[in-house]
Amino acid sequence: MKFNYSTYVLFILVLISCQKQETEIRNYGFSKKENSNLNVSVKLLEFENYGMLMDRIREITCNDSIPKIAIVEKDLKRNMYPISHCEPMIFDPDEKHYVSFHKGKFYKDDLGKEIGTDSLSWILKNDFEDFKVIDKSDAIKSYFIIIQSNRNEKVDGIGEFLTDLTQEFDKLKTELELNISFWEIVPYIPPEIKNEIQTE
Repeated sequence: MKFNYSTYVLFILVLISCQKQETEIRNYGFSKKENSNLNVSVKLLEFENYGMLMDRIREITCNDSIPKIAIVEKDLKRNMYPISHCEPMIFDPDEKHYVSFHKGKFYKDDLGKEIGTDSLSWILKNDFEDFKVIDKSDAIKSYFIIIQSNRNEKVDGIGEFLTDLTQEFDKLKTELELNISFWEIVPYIPPEIKNEIQTE
């Protein structure tokens, strides 16, 4: 049998291309790498609604573990470590840092203007910057985004938004953290007015 050199080269190239390529891992938020055994995966598609997702993230945090949302792309895995607290925090950034999630879409200004991928870069650099002092005279300490929604909202669309957000964040080429938090929109309930009838 005559040995064919071109067949041998082709065989080697096929073997090389079939080898498993190493997946790159990018982390967003406080990953606590030294305690990676405390990480608990949160799969977005497993939740019927936003409230169940928030409850699960809070439950993991309150049990001294770290919630991790992983979004896997071809040869790239994005791990997001959302910020959560057992007790609700008071945070009023005057609409800065907030985006509203409704029916699979994201909005600024409380459902006023939809956030498109073309505007996400500007919003990231202008609305999500978190400064050490209020007057912005100091350096940026991180980027912070609060995703707020109603408890009964479906989670479809959150994964795509997080992918777009992290892609734009990667373009900044910064060493700062991108921190994400999930909050519930609390409906406004007007104070109860008691009718007091005065009798003489």
